[in-house]
Parts: sequence; structure tokens; C-alpha cells
Amino acid sequence: MKLTLPLFLVVLLLFCDQGAPCNATDYRIQTQAEFDAINAVELLPGDAILLERGRKFSGMLAPSGNGTIEGPIRIQPVGEGARPRIDAGGKEKAGLLLANSSYVEVSGLEITNTDGSDKDQGNLYGIYVIANGEEGIRRHVYIDDCHVHDVNGKVAGKKRGGIHVHVRSLKSTIFDDLRITNNRIVNVGGVGIGNDSSCGRIEFRKQSTRDHHLWTQVYVAGNYVDHTGRNNIIARCSKDAIYERNVLANSSRYDTGHSIFCFNTNGIKIQFNEAYGNIGESKIDRGGFDADYNCVNTFIQYNYSHDNQWFCGIMKRRNRHVVIRYNISQNEREGLYFYGFETARQAKDIHIYNNTHFVREGLDVEVFPKGRTPLNSTFENNLFFFAGKGTWGKNPHGINTKFQNNHYFNLSPHESDGDPLNVNPSFTKPGKAGKDIDLTTMADLRGYQLRKTSPCIDRAVSIVNNGGRDILGTRVGVDSADMGAVERQP
Repeated sequence: MKLTLPLFLVVLLLFCDQGAPCNATDYRIQTQAEFDAINAVELLPGDAILLERGRKFSGMLAPSGNGTIEGPIRIQPVGEGARPRIDAGGKEKAGLLLANSSYVEVSGLEITNTDGSDKDQGNLYGIYVIANGEEGIRRHVYIDDCHVHDVNGKVAGKKRGGIHVHVRSLKSTIFDDLRITNNRIVNVGGVGIGNDSSCGRIEFRKQSTRDHHLWTQVYVAGNYVDHTGRNNIIARCSKDAIYERNVLANSSRYDTGHSIFCFNTNGIKIQFNEAYGNIGESKIDRGGFDADYNCVNTFIQYNYSHDNQWFCGIMKRRNRHVVIRYNISQNEREGLYFYGFETARQAKDIHIYNNTHFVREGLDVEVFPKGRTPLNSTFENNLFFFAGKGTWGKNPHGINTKFQNNHYFNLSPHESDGDPLNVNPSFTKPGKAGKDIDLTTMADLRGYQLRKTSPCIDRAVSIVNNGGRDILGTRVGVDSADMGAVERQP
């Protein structure tokens, strides 16, 4: 059957050697008819879908085709004015659907997907990237500087929401070079940013672990995620992924969940993020950060958590080598460290050091909330500052848990800590950091620097492979370092 296209789609394509286009096609979309027609076009390397600024389009943009490393397919605005807006109306799977695509770059769009009601409208997304065709590697999918908002109603659910990337019904497929950066995701049912795989997982053995089809070169950074039905971000099935400089605000409005957690990951770094506003009635999962289970080599570092139910969750199921370091926690509402799955005993090698915790007067905060019991953990060089009276919780002794060289103010030292400090640490200006700080410099946290008279200066015990820097970027030595998250600068 011959497809008849509008005149704007009839273009001669010429290609250079090695797959790079000499004269790629720019499809300029100005009308609804052109928007509807572009889904029927098989895009070629170097092609671009250019949506006119100031225009609104209804339905779902679902282009097909693949780019190349020399000529990625681009989907972006053109012209002047407001972002081009795609409104899927709660009737389509997504505003933008990328199915089985590689070498595609998306930027500058505004997307909504709701019928305007508070009801559950199904498993909807703003932007949905899916691999469900032939087995293989999907490469180089970039989503940058998009505004995704008002997706679905007031609903939860982990596998729907703002921007999601999934492998479905496949046995050996991964994504490589996936970047989700600088997007604004607000007021969505489900999860703000998430990924999942039918085949990516960690296999735990008695003395070792094995990776199965984990995604590579995953980078999620600079996103602002606010008011989500479930978690702000879920990070799954990846190897050495980096999630950094994201704002995680007002998570889990219609269910419980930590603002960000990892699952089936190896070597993930969750760093330089700000998490706040995750509060509400819950006996589980309502903190800023979470080292979930089925993970190895997890690093939660250089983050700023404040005004959540608690700072960080640590799951006691299969979980190996968790490092939580150089974070600042300010004015959490109920606790600091929440150990999940109370009766489980599989988690091993949890190292928590050089974190700073500040709790203002008037808050009733426990170090280990909800009667949870720490497991196989070592706490070193941390600062616990309570402006009022701090408490430990019901089970502070823990199981194979050790405290060494920590600082306590208005909190009795842990019973296992043989050389604690229990005087004022002398911060310069604590408790004043506020919200939506500059995550590129973290300079708003300088109030947690120690005064030159502080007893915590050069008092840290040596930790090998300590990261080499503090939350502000100041070099941290191995043999001469301060306690807490901020190294004093001369």
C-alpha cells in the first residue's frame, strides 16, 4: 500500500559514507495534521522532528526509526515563544512514546497526560521509552530539558508516571548510554522518573554476586521532581549508574515510598541531591533516601536531606556493601536511619561515616525510628546534634552494630562508642540551609562548617577509600580529617 504524505514530508535523502547523513530531513510540525502524520514516517539517521514553539498538539507523538552515533534523530522545538505542548488528554499511553529506538535525542518539550480529574486513568506516562521488540542493546537515548506535568490523577503505582524507561518481555536486552537530565516533572500520578527491566537483576550467592543484563552508562541528573503519587525517582537494574543534582520534593502524596531508592543495582552513586517534604502517616518508607535490597556497592553521598519523615532507609534483605557518607540531614520529623524488613538478616557491610545530623528544638526525633534494629553496620565520625533532647529508639544496640568516634550533642553516646565526644561541635551557622539550594556548589550548606575552636577538627578516625572530598568539594585526607560532612577550610 502506497502512503500519501503531505508535501512537507516529501524530501530527497542523500547519505554520506559510514552512515552519516549528508542532507538529513527536518520535519517542521506546525499543525495538528502534521503532528498526526509524522507517526507514519520511518525516520532515518540525522532526521529531526521540529515542533513549532507556541503551538499545542493533542494525542501521542510516537515516531519510529533509529539514528546512528554520527546522526542521532532529534525531537526538539523550533522558532520563538513558549515550549511546544503535547496534551495526551489521559487517553493515550504517553505524550511521547519511543518504542525500540536507539540514538534519539529529545529536548525542550512540554507534555501533559490527564483528563483533568483526580481518578485513576490507567498506566499513563508523560514520556515512555520501551524496548519490547527484538533482543539487543538500545543505545543513546537522551531526554533533556522537558517539562512534564499533570499526568493521570491523584494515584500511586510504581510503573507509571512522568518519564519512564522499560524493558518488557525480553530476556537479554539492556539500555546503554541513557541520559535523563534537566527536566521538570511536577504533579504526576505514580513515579516521577523510573526504569525497570524484565531481565536485569542481581543474583546473590553465598559468598558472591552476579550481574544479569544490567544497563550501562545511565546518568540521571539536574531534574526537578515535585509532588508525585509515589516515589520521586526509582533507580533499577543498572551498573555504575549516577543519579546526581536532582531536587526530590514532596514525594509519595498518595502512597508511601522513599523519595529515591535503588533496586537491582551494582555500584550506583546517589549524590549531590536534595530531598524534602516526604512526610505523612506511615510505618514504612517515607524518607529522603533508601538503600534498597538486591543491590551491591551502593553509595549514598554528598546529599542534603531535610524535613522528611527520616533521612535514609537501609533494607535488611539481600544488600551488600552500602556506604552512606558526607550527607547533611536537617530537621527530619521522626528519625534518622530506618532499617527496613525488621526480621531480615541478609544485609552485610553497611558503613555510615562523616554525616552531619541537625535537629532543631521541638522535634521528637529518634536515631532509629519505628522501633527498628540496625544490622551489620559501622558508624564512624558522624555528628549528631539535637538542639532539644535526642533519643535513640527502642533497639539502639543493634545486631553486630558498632559506633566508633562519633559526636553527640544532647544525645547520650551510643553504648558501643568507646571514645565519643559529647560537647557542642561549634558549627558556624547550622539549621539555616533552606530548600531548593544550589546543587552545583552546595554552598548553602556552609553553615555546617566547624569553627576553628571546634573539638571535632582533625578528630576523625582514618578511613581508607574515603572519597577524597567533603560535601562542598574540599579535599579530605586519610590521616587528618574533621568529623561530620564538612571539612573546615583554612
